[in-house]
Amino acid sequence: MADTKKLKEMVNYEMESMTILLTSKAEKSALTLSEFINLAKLQGASDSAIEQELLADLEEGGRLFGEFRNAIKATSNGVIKRMSDSGQYAEDLNVPTYMWVAVFVNTCPDCIERHGEIETMDEWEAQGLPGAGFTVCKEFCNCILVDSDYAILEPIKREAK
Repeated sequence: MADTKKLKEMVNYEMESMTILLTSKAEKSALTLSEFINLAKLQGASDSAIEQELLADLEEGGRLFGEFRNAIKATSNGVIKRMSDSGQYAEDLNVPTYMWVAVFVNTCPDCIERHGEIETMDEWEAQGLPGAGFTVCKEFCNCILVDSDYAILEPIKREAK
């Protein structure tokens, strides 16, 4: 049976985290748009030319709106993954320690260093769970925490076809 209090705390944390991350992504995009518009005006572009450029960028997922879309997607996927993981951790009441397992596909140096480390859930929460933004890869992290009783000794690597 899940620890409902712990699960509720984790879900609340993830919701607050998502709000902060999405707000900052929107603010960053607003600054980028403002910069683009102000520079275009300074260079003599008309309002209609700027509007057409922005609409084209929006439709094509260009430099301005594509970056925003990708940031929202990565943030959303990261939060969904962490919420799923939180549910699993809340179910695993009898697991005393967890091992960090890196996937080794575009893995950041922080995750490579953490691969195989064993800590309690409280210690991992203090250091930062996979995908929580405390590693170089931030919400792009594909690492997982597993019951430390699992013997994963060698890194899992994809072989070239």
